[in-house]
Amino acid sequence: MLQQSLLDRSRQVIVLGESDPKLVQPADVDRVRWKSPAEVAAALAKLPFELVVAKPLVESHHVAELLDSLPNSRAIWMFRNYLPVASSNLAKFGTANGHSDLVKLLSGQPGDWRAHCRDEVRDQIQSIVSKGASDLDAAALFWWARNQLYFDQKLWQDPRVRLLRYESVVHNPARCLAELGDFLDISISAGPAERAVRQSAKEQAQLQPAVEELCAELLDRFRNVPELAPLETMSADA
Repeated sequence: MLQQSLLDRSRQVIVLGESDPKLVQPADVDRVRWKSPAEVAAALAKLPFELVVAKPLVESHHVAELLDSLPNSRAIWMFRNYLPVASSNLAKFGTANGHSDLVKLLSGQPGDWRAHCRDEVRDQIQSIVSKGASDLDAAALFWWARNQLYFDQKLWQDPRVRLLRYESVVHNPARCLAELGDFLDISISAGPAERAVRQSAKEQAQLQPAVEELCAELLDRFRNVPELAPLETMSADA
């Protein structure tokens, strides 16, 4: 939605695909790992566009480093409730994907993007998984680990980074895009967002208490970070 809205704004905007060869490591079989920040910066600097938009799917562990390498850059940390994210993960990539991600996270292998987390995060996940975790539990724990990176890097203190909740976009896409435009100092049309965003169905599955507690605590922690359009404010305006 964000990409399409930005593309509709101007011919001076380019959106790079998730597997664009200008950004992705040639040796990465999954076509998701970015090259070094210096290489990415050099590639983007060559593009003759007013605004360049890119989505680094698996580079959340070094946001500040990427921003430091790109003058005048901004980052949007896209965020969604853990239960629909976990359910979507399993629906798209298979029911075993949550456990597969955790195995790689727990391995601690520096070459795997999933393994970038604090030892405390790894230990907490290992403690839960060793006692038994469902497929949904595993996917939710992976959500928990990846979103911990926002706080581990203290991104709430970085004026170049803003949080954007999926739920806020669903509630009022025009408001979110207006706030995004202010953040980027551009004008954005809201039309594409209103057509593209759909409210997801309510999830009926449940997590085990230990996983639910971890994820709920982290979800609540996001209430106090800089957002483009806080959900509470948008509800009051509706």
